[in-house]
Amino acid sequence: MNRLHIVHRFARGIASAAPKTSTGIEHADALAKAGGKKPDWKLYKVGDYLKMNQYSFYDGEVTLAKHRLQQPTNKKPDVLPQVKPGVAQKTK
Repeated sequence: MNRLHIVHRFARGIASAAPKTSTGIEHADALAKAGGKKPDWKLYKVGDYLKMNQYSFYDGEVTLAKHRLQQPTNKKPDVLPQVKPGVAQKTK
């Protein structure tokens, strides 16, 4: 490799456009400074975030289940949708 190629490669490494990433140490230091303080729950605008429990996901699924289409099964044949005669003619 010639000198120009080495200098060019070195310059590309210094002036990189790649974003600088954190190593995670900064986050660990910030957490250590916070210590064991209790969080201020008044800072949260939505209190539902704090009311999660082990059944929260299940409760949402049960609530939305009635609005979902049923899963296909091999026990019951598919039913073709019914079209009313004359409906297609009125839309023209």
